[in-house]
Amino acid sequence: MNILIVNAHSSKNKGDAGIILSMIDSLKKNIPHSNIKIKSRFPEIDKSTYDVLVHECAANISVDPDESKVTKVLSALKMLNLIYSKNQKIDEDYKWADVVVSCGGGFLLSHRFSPALLQHLAQLKLAFDYNKPVVIYAQSIGPFYNSIMQKVSKRILNRVDSIFIRENISKQWLEKIGCTNENITVVSDSAFCMLDKQSDYVDQLFSKIKDSHKGPIIGLTARDWNFPEMENRELHRKKYVESMQKVIIHLEEHYNAKVLLMPQVLGPNNFNDDRIISREILNGIDSKYSELIDYDFNPRELKYFYSKLDMFIGTRMHSNIFSLSSYVPTVAINYEHKTRGIMELLDLEEYVLEINEITPNDLIATSERCWNERHLLKERLEVQIPQVLDNAEIPAKYIADLNKVRS
Repeated sequence: MNILIVNAHSSKNKGDAGIILSMIDSLKKNIPHSNIKIKSRFPEIDKSTYDVLVHECAANISVDPDESKVTKVLSALKMLNLIYSKNQKIDEDYKWADVVVSCGGGFLLSHRFSPALLQHLAQLKLAFDYNKPVVIYAQSIGPFYNSIMQKVSKRILNRVDSIFIRENISKQWLEKIGCTNENITVVSDSAFCMLDKQSDYVDQLFSKIKDSHKGPIIGLTARDWNFPEMENRELHRKKYVESMQKVIIHLEEHYNAKVLLMPQVLGPNNFNDDRIISREILNGIDSKYSELIDYDFNPRELKYFYSKLDMFIGTRMHSNIFSLSSYVPTVAINYEHKTRGIMELLDLEEYVLEINEITPNDLIATSERCWNERHLLKERLEVQIPQVLDNAEIPAKYIADLNKVRS
């Protein structure tokens, strides 16, 4: 079976890369002789991360937030023309494919008019032009706050053969935009299935850390966020950074903990480079032990690193998934509904904080509770995660059934 995975963003985002690696793991497990290709916006960056062919996505455009308005408008018009034109057979990889699979993630949304969303939708529309079955693989869908984006999204999603979503709120957003597709199934995030990989570098680094520090080792991921739903964005960003700073100092002073700030995403632009805000957090405090781990990990070895931690505090959702699937007690900071949905799946909603409402006291209190209950949480995760893994493989099994029908 020839499987074409589309909508890949950038392997600089270790969560996005983890999703695709987990999809490859699950698809190879359920369809052993499958052939897989990936269509990416950044093929030159991504081809060293995956052990399958990586090609540039069709009709690629720049969605850099610093692009001029004129460039963004021209890109949007290009995508709209592709979406509304008939029989745009412009890419041989679609002809090669037996099924087109939109990779898991959280990119089918729009806070405003969005060329990036249009590009993702155009990749699916091309599959319709080639009469290929289309599967949405473990997505978070929504929010959609722009009426034009709602209409275009509904037009495409109504034609998809099957939509697998990661949480019930995505189903509610599909209903809000008028999507009438009846083949919608809630599943676990595919990244839970990603296999970790032993790393000599990680072992040596962690051994060095443990030799120099005798207290607990706690991981933390921060991300820059522009608070699109809030009026005073700068005030909310300041409160978020302050919350991270104060929880680090609290954990050092009360538990002799060393907090490792982990860059889960390193690009493709500065806004999406976690190292920048991590340095801002550390430079604003007088920390005794904590530090930024500035290294470009492969997602599999990053998960292996997280498995060695005593606790985790994560803004990046897939950093939380990597830690939770390694049975590490975790506090999650929710910046889009996908994070809360994942934590609710594991009955861990009491360990979720909303980024729009976060305060230092709340983050400290929730981290305290997580630390005090860490042994119980670890036991719960050891029971729950195997069930989550089975659920996360449902989309791969569906695609395997398509292969049986085709045969």
